[in-house]
Amino acid sequence: TGQTSSSIALSWSASTDAGSGVANYQVFRGATLVASPTTTSYNDTGLSAGTNYSYTVRARDVAGNVSAASAALLINTSNGSCASAPATP
Repeated sequence: TGQTSSSIALSWSASTDAGSGVANYQVFRGATLVASPTTTSYNDTGLSAGTNYSYTVRARDVAGNVSAASAALLINTSNGSCASAPATP
């Protein structure tokens, strides 16, 4: 990850699906779906400085099945600190 006072760049390892393949990923900021990229990265912009944000990612296959959420990534836009925490189902 990388961050500024108003953006956070996320990247993750590719997921695999033995049956039908991964169609896209779902990026959540807290409980809100903010993006559905087809690649393994996303740049979240327009954020507030000095604010804590939590992100999780899920993989979605072409059949519409969605994986369990990743571990949560906690980031503060003021100092760039981040910490992993268990994901909330």
